[in-house]
Amino acid sequence: MVATINEAIRPRGDEWESVTAPTLVVYGEKGVFTAEEKSEFVDSGREVRRVDLAGASHDAHLDAFNSWIIALRTFLLS
Repeated sequence: MVATINEAIRPRGDEWESVTAPTLVVYGEKGVFTAEEKSEFVDSGREVRRVDLAGASHDAHLDAFNSWIIALRTFLLS
């Protein structure tokens, strides 16, 4: 179990930076990441589109579902 948890929590920055597909990153306004962390993460990727959902928490897909779906559809249809 420890090995599984360790693998799940290890830093994956090198993997993120190698993603070449267009990527949508959705943040909740009231989520767990700071503005600086959000920007650093998005800026370190390639072809990244960022959406911040007003009033949403870290679980934006649950508490801002309609806004999340709009963001996802817009991204997929672009």
